Amino acid sequence: MASVRQFEDKAALSVAICDYIAEKSAQAIKDHGFFTIGFSGGSLPAIVGNSIQKVSCDYQHWQVLLCDERYVSLDDQDSNYNSYKQHVGQKLSSAVGGEIVLDYSLPLEQAAVDYENKLRALYPGVSVPSLDLLLLGMGPDGHTCSLFPGHSLLTESNKLVASISDSPKPPPQRITLTYPIINAAKSVAFVCTGAGKADVLKKIICENDQSFPSARVKLIDGEHIWFLDSDAASKLQ
Repeated sequence: MASVRQFEDKAALSVAICDYIAEKSAQAIKDHGFFTIGFSGGSLPAIVGNSIQKVSCDYQHWQVLLCDERYVSLDDQDSNYNSYKQHVGQKLSSAVGGEIVLDYSLPLEQAAVDYENKLRALYPGVSVPSLDLLLLGMGPDGHTCSLFPGHSLLTESNKLVASISDSPKPPPQRITLTYPIINAAKSVAFVCTGAGKADVLKKIICENDQSFPSARVKLIDGEHIWFLDSDAASKLQ
């Protein structure tokens, strides 16, 4: 069952999500020696980046991945990795232990397979890895990662990372985590700000409307938290 944490503004939310990252980082490193953290694109890297220097983490044991990525070069302005690097990566007090990034030199479908193989390499012998923390955003249409309403990827059950060539939001070609690996995560934090998300959040959180991809994130045995500013949470009952 997901829980909701509400904050007065984006600044307070930023501090809270970074405190949460630090908490989960310490737990994971103590438990199994490394911390897998997945970043999404959109406004999320900037929100994290605004407060990440206020916490202390053992970044040398971090393994950073992207919950979805646009099929562009890593220095492209549309690249989620580029956004992560600009807003978060460059502000960390030390280099991270590793980064799983898109290989743009490969054809799209092969790039997705390569990405999944890199993820699996962190968890040898495990059929579906349980990533430590996924930081997810949500679009006004209720999409998360590159899982869009009505798309066939919503029912993907075999691939952990899938390619998409017909994204309704540009750019059309992307790779994305799928529900099997998302729902196996130890922790998922949705980070949503702004009044433009309020109606959809009400339908997902209060009414359990499964037509929205974000509502289909149902962790098997993990912690699922919505981090919302007051505008995003304004229509919750």
